[in-house]
Amino acid sequence: IIGASQSPPDAQQLKLWLTISARKRLLEVSWKNAPLREGDIILLTAEDPLSFEQRANHSSSDDGYTTSPSTVSSSESTLLWVANGGATGIKGHIKPRKKAQWFTTGVTFNYTLSRNATTQSSCYGYWASYIDATGRILAKTCVRAYPRWMTEMRDKLGELRLRDLFIPGTHDSGSYRPNFDPLKNESIVTKYTLTQDDDIHGQLVHGARYLDIRVGYFRSLEKKFFIYHGTKGQPLQEVIQMVKEFVKKTNEIVIFGLKEFPVGFGENLDDHKLLVEYLKEHFGDVIVKHPLTWNSTLNDIWKQHQNVILAYDKDEIVKNYTQFVFQAVEQNWGNAQTWEKLEDYLNSTYRILEVPVADMAELTPRDRSTMFFDTLGGLRQMADNVNCRISQLYRGELGEIANIVAADYIRGTTLMDTAIDINLRKWNFLRENPGLKYEPTSLSLKDILLAKKLEEIEKRVKEIQMEVKNINITSLLYPLLFK
Repeated sequence: IIGASQSPPDAQQLKLWLTISARKRLLEVSWKNAPLREGDIILLTAEDPLSFEQRANHSSSDDGYTTSPSTVSSSESTLLWVANGGATGIKGHIKPRKKAQWFTTGVTFNYTLSRNATTQSSCYGYWASYIDATGRILAKTCVRAYPRWMTEMRDKLGELRLRDLFIPGTHDSGSYRPNFDPLKNESIVTKYTLTQDDDIHGQLVHGARYLDIRVGYFRSLEKKFFIYHGTKGQPLQEVIQMVKEFVKKTNEIVIFGLKEFPVGFGENLDDHKLLVEYLKEHFGDVIVKHPLTWNSTLNDIWKQHQNVILAYDKDEIVKNYTQFVFQAVEQNWGNAQTWEKLEDYLNSTYRILEVPVADMAELTPRDRSTMFFDTLGGLRQMADNVNCRISQLYRGELGEIANIVAADYIRGTTLMDTAIDINLRKWNFLRENPGLKYEPTSLSLKDILLAKKLEEIEKRVKEIQMEVKNINITSLLYPLLFK
């Protein structure tokens, strides 16, 4: 849709990504537009490689990778690649055989690296490089953090609203266990209750700006509010503190979306009022307040030195606390158990609303029997089944009209990289189309893009009408719009 008549400038450019699988926490290397020339290879290192060269291979090890045909065994060559003049070893290597592929390696990612990431972090832990037969680096990527992606793009995104951006989010953001190892500690309960590997701080540091928060109320306990997803999780106070510390250090804007309230909340509003007052007390001055609304731009919010939007899924509470509580983010739920059904739903759902809209891009168990008999293998397996496809789906036109995309085990997706790309494309589109006046208080960018597509369709229909007499424009428009 954005620049529909032409491809993005990097459409044919070689690109690499590094992600982390959920079930075994293995590094995944994916790529597109590989040139596939003789001698091309992808190398995995634990330090930033500035150069590569080949040396005599005196080792028979082939560490890091599993089965053929996508790997190169030591028997295929008498030479061994080294990085940085031999100072950096090679952790694994892949012989690309397809122009685009998503490949799971045998290299385990240590989440201690992730827990040590800070608001100053960028690349860390692992790098993947696509090189040619001479050792020239054609493309490179890394495991990386995105702690300040909004503020770093402020000059481009400042006059847009949150509902005009592509924003990565996490589903059931508080459903994690610190220092949890799924290969050692997984149970039938954790299989269907945990949804993320990073804590809230880690999710924010790695780019998530929409948090899906489910709160349980335990009136008999000293700490009364906890995250709840099937079981009682982190104290809400810990979650709030991590968000608050993050935004104070980075000046990023975070949507704190409160949904469902699964345990302890009565029919009246009293318990909700207690929660709202609790949020107000613990978040303090970082809460985005009136007169700011969902129609406010990022610059409007930054000018007020406020960073956290409390989006509450109960209309009566929103009406009673208009000074600092926003209407809830609309969540698009496919409730799908297969990729085919989830893809169909995401491709057909409606997204143009007055509030931000979150695509909940994950598979969900059908009922308790699914969990009891473990027919789907758990949320980690379900995430591994779709996260690569989710990543690919949102790189195209769907990403251009999407707003928030929330995933389980988000480190297994490339959504953050897609956010940078799509948001830059939106900025370029508006910059290159000055005739399309963007009014922050009226149509959203998605509306403008849809209108642009309609204009292009109508133009094409008129061209056809010049060639074919008595054609019905309505009969042409309908299938073009809803094919």
